[in-house]
Amino acid sequence: MNSLNSSHESLADVLVKICGIKRPEDAILADKLGADLLGLIHVERSPRHLTGRELEDILSLIPPEKAVIVLEPSDPVEVAEVIERTGVERIQLHSISCEDARGIKRVLTENGFNPGITVAVPPEPGALDVLDHIPCSCVLLDSSSGGRTGGTGRMIPPELALGMLRLIRSQESAPEVALAGGLGPSTVRLNPEYLLEFDCLDFNSGIEAAPGIKDHAMMFELMECMGRTGGLQKPSRLQRGELS
Repeated sequence: MNSLNSSHESLADVLVKICGIKRPEDAILADKLGADLLGLIHVERSPRHLTGRELEDILSLIPPEKAVIVLEPSDPVEVAEVIERTGVERIQLHSISCEDARGIKRVLTENGFNPGITVAVPPEPGALDVLDHIPCSCVLLDSSSGGRTGGTGRMIPPELALGMLRLIRSQESAPEVALAGGLGPSTVRLNPEYLLEFDCLDFNSGIEAAPGIKDHAMMFELMECMGRTGGLQKPSRLQRGELS
């Protein structure tokens, strides 16, 4: 891979987000292993969807600065309502149009909210246009299906992801860039130089035993590959999906 002059010297410098957390025990382990961000999906079409009550239960178990609530809003007001209800200061928006982005920006401004916003975009022509309409601190590159980003479990071809990365970093005051889509421990082991180009790596289906059920041995393996495990003892393979 050709270097894009990434500032990261090792994978330990790249942020790790474990997304699609649905069970309390998975949230606790992800935090203990040293994940930087924990993604909680509040999108009904997702098998990892958390209801409002489930969202609150998970949030009570993790450091608030690590929480990222993933939304696919049908109405901009939904974004403000979730922020007001949970107090979470990081949100990740999926499948939004330029019009949606303008509406969300307006509603957040009217309500005095200034969250850290991640916008998910697919590697498609014109996908970055949405960034002109909403301030964001991070762009998440993710695969799409049927016009909706996320939930595919498919990796973006590296040449497409790197092309998008170049476009984003060519902008003035460029946001950070995260990569998602089918990433797991084997991806990290086989492609370390490629993954160093990104500011954050987003792991979900690649560390699961089933949708919404994280494999604890794979989580440990992932964080070991990333150079940090929080000092915890590695669970045996007999503990797939749970840690005693």
